[in-house]
Amino acid sequence: MKRGVAVAGIALVMTACGGGKPAPSPSPSGLGAELKAMEMDMNTMKEANAAASDVIRAAGDCDAARPLIATANARLDEAQRKVQTATGRTTLDALRKKVREVSENCP
Repeated sequence: MKRGVAVAGIALVMTACGGGKPAPSPSPSGLGAELKAMEMDMNTMKEANAAASDVIRAAGDCDAARPLIATANARLDEAQRKVQTATGRTTLDALRKKVREVSENCP
């Protein structure tokens, strides 16, 4: 009986002091989850990147760029709602800035 109480007491002390195993995380974490989020962001941003690139390439010809701007902004907005990482948000902000510059230069 004393031995059982002692074992239970030691287990309780170890758990209270952090010596026990931590509870498993309900969601994936660490490098694997970060890489998965980055991969998902890259897939999410493909269309937005392509649309913004079309606008940037057409920047020298406002007649060609103007009709592309609305599509690029819509794709950037859609991607913004889905992006998960800080890098993805920064990339979208940079693309949005370039599209805005073309828009301002081609009223």
